[in-house]
Amino acid sequence: MSAQATVEVVGIDGAAAANVLAYLDVDDEPCAAPRWRIEQQLRQTPVRVRDALQALGFYEPTVATEIEERADCWHVKLTIDAGEPARIRTLDIALTGEAARDPAFVQARDQAALSDGSVLNHGAYELLKRQWGDLARERGYPEAQFLANRIDVYPEERAADIELKFDSGPRYAFGKLELEQEVLTEQLTASYITFFEGQPYDARQLADAYTTLADSGFFRTIDVRPLEPDAATRTIPVVVTLTSAPRLHINYGVGFSTDTGPRLRFGRTNRRFNDRGHQFGVDTLLSPVVSEFTANYRLPLRGSRRDWLNFDAGIESQETDTSDSDLFEIGMRRVVERSDDWTRTELLSWRREEFTIADQENEDSELLMPGVNWTRLRADSDIRPRNGTKLSLEVRAATDAVISDTSFLQLIAQGKWIWSTQRGRRFLVRGQVGTTSVDDFTALPASVRFFAGGDNSVRGYDFETLGPVDADGEVIGGSELATGSFEFEQPLRARWSLALFVDSGNAFDGSDFDSKTGAGIGGRWQSPLGPIRIDFAHPFDDPTDDWRVHITLGPDL
Repeated sequence: MSAQATVEVVGIDGAAAANVLAYLDVDDEPCAAPRWRIEQQLRQTPVRVRDALQALGFYEPTVATEIEERADCWHVKLTIDAGEPARIRTLDIALTGEAARDPAFVQARDQAALSDGSVLNHGAYELLKRQWGDLARERGYPEAQFLANRIDVYPEERAADIELKFDSGPRYAFGKLELEQEVLTEQLTASYITFFEGQPYDARQLADAYTTLADSGFFRTIDVRPLEPDAATRTIPVVVTLTSAPRLHINYGVGFSTDTGPRLRFGRTNRRFNDRGHQFGVDTLLSPVVSEFTANYRLPLRGSRRDWLNFDAGIESQETDTSDSDLFEIGMRRVVERSDDWTRTELLSWRREEFTIADQENEDSELLMPGVNWTRLRADSDIRPRNGTKLSLEVRAATDAVISDTSFLQLIAQGKWIWSTQRGRRFLVRGQVGTTSVDDFTALPASVRFFAGGDNSVRGYDFETLGPVDADGEVIGGSELATGSFEFEQPLRARWSLALFVDSGNAFDGSDFDSKTGAGIGGRWQSPLGPIRIDFAHPFDDPTDDWRVHITLGPDL
């Protein structure tokens, strides 16, 4: 774009100056424009300035203009005396009908910048009118109307009289729901609708229903549409039209992290095994450190989208610097999504594991583990939230009285919090604690012992290389865990940011807690696939080790 003329406003500032500049066109003229063109624009300037200032209550401005050619471009100086503003002399705002008891309407009225004696602001008046009109459409007041909406201005008296009367009439409710689909049973499909007949109408519920239906994966096209209001019943019927998504969903990907090295992932899911919503899928993950294959059969209970039963089977092989493990597991999970954003998962699994830790070579373990997990995720974005939290608590156990080789009780709690400032700076805090009650720790397999260190634990240390050691100095894992992290992100450019972080914690036994700390600096790139993090971390409690690089890809929560 070529250089353009500049405009300087003198005599007024703030919102008044900004509004004047918004009304002018002279600053759109190129530097190469002839003088007569700039003068032609300036002849219209007093009218435009008057229109701009009238919106803010100034009806008698005076304007002086100057043209100067500076650095091969036009510079225009406007000296403006806004004069005395018109003030609100009488203010008659009335809200009647059922909206008079609706908090959304009342809040809009109470927050309007309109009061007796204040400077007249046409924008505040128009904003309140627009808010009430929008709320009426959004919240189910089809009979709403303005009984009066006028501003009488008396410039010579510097006074204005405002009359704004709004009668909302009755609030309608959601009416009959028409489901047009041949994808799932009507009961299961209806469970994805987030509103019910007789509930006060709210258009935001239609958007919520659309999102819930889209997230299910069952439907290709989704149309959630209100019909004409029914004045006789004071209801607004809704029709939902759905078509089926492809049954088979295949996903695959390549990733990398310093904990596991390069990763290959492949998954295949039949998302609609039948019209009752049953699903069957298999997933494979291959990496130098962790490889696994899992199969899952998932079905809704009681025809509800919030209650699912999962049957799982899988094998996993893990080889770290401190332990080797080969695991076979079968189990079942009941997943219940609560209306308060919490998800409860009831677990029962049987696993056989062959493991090697330090001098415990080729040990066999058999466990039958019941457990329960509670998780809550709240975020303003799935990929890169500005604000969000994730909390999780899990309890699991086994007893040698029923199948298992040992008895234990284990508790794991973790959380992550993200806050952002208006300028995009982010603060990330995470923590994890775990505790195990067990009579014979050596009987615990590697998969249920605690280790620390790695990309998502204490950076600066290798994956799972922290924890209690045996007489030979080899890490054997611990019965307790406590780690925490603090991170600060400073945006640099559109997709880049700089991070400073410190991590601390360890796995341990009893009260023998020896915290290890790592800290460093990192870069963040918002790739199309999600955030990529590259961190350089130094382990302060191990002077023989140098800086380590940690690379991860995935969502922040």
